[in-house]
Amino acid sequence: MASNAASAYERRCRLLMRLAYPPRFREFRGTELLGTLMDLAEPGQSAPNVRDCLDILRGGLMLRLREHPPLRHWLLYRLVAVRLPWQYRWWARDDIQGRFSLERQLSLGLLLYGPPILAISQSPPSYGHMAGVLITYLLLLTSRRSMRRQMLAKHEFHPDGTSYVPRPPEFRPDGGVYELQPDHVRGMQRPGR
Repeated sequence: MASNAASAYERRCRLLMRLAYPPRFREFRGTELLGTLMDLAEPGQSAPNVRDCLDILRGGLMLRLREHPPLRHWLLYRLVAVRLPWQYRWWARDDIQGRFSLERQLSLGLLLYGPPILAISQSPPSYGHMAGVLITYLLLLTSRRSMRRQMLAKHEFHPDGTSYVPRPPEFRPDGGVYELQPDHVRGMQRPGR
């Protein structure tokens, strides 16, 4: 494969992986997947074929759906910042460190809390309401870093996203997860405590 075609192929594969897979998967298994895709490439091929693209997107979507917390836990996490159960904490890390995490949190809160507040105020939405929402967003935007740090600590991660526990859980062949028991983790000393 020519070097220009190889670099273009690699760039497109990385873009596909970034679209399909969560950051944690790319961090721990990205080079393995990229190496497999590079091995499958025909000489001179500058982009993955449609079948490979669909396979990558399907695999990433299935991984994201498999790791996503159930609706009940997800709503509590989004609306009142409740800590997710142990098996979903890596999903929470990816969500907290992801782009637009504050906006995702606020948009759901605005959709669910906005209509009752407007109904209680008994007046149509005005510029004052919009200004209040904008000022609240700007105030929260200034404290984004500390909110992110608090949420990461709540899910047992350092501010840089590394875990108090040294590695992420591995997946079993049946789709389950090999993980440490929560009582072992509770016995570990956290930094700064």
